[in-house]
Amino acid sequence: MTLADRLNVIIKEQGLSKRAFAKKLGVTEQYVHLLTGNSKSRPDKISPALAKLIALEFGCDEDWILNGEKEEE
Repeated sequence: MTLADRLNVIIKEQGLSKRAFAKKLGVTEQYVHLLTGNSKSRPDKISPALAKLIALEFGCDEDWILNGEKEEE
């Protein structure tokens, strides 16, 4: 699961628009669209500070936001 997938799960589970998600985090809507879209230039990492803010704001696990599910070996 990519970062974009994880963020989209949070947005969907919270019943938010990307605009509302951005507003709650204090980032631009364009940044949220960049993080959650299908663009090849989409970042695959966010700062630990932003991950912590998302975790606190939406009740998610910060490590899951940053790293996703661990692969079984």
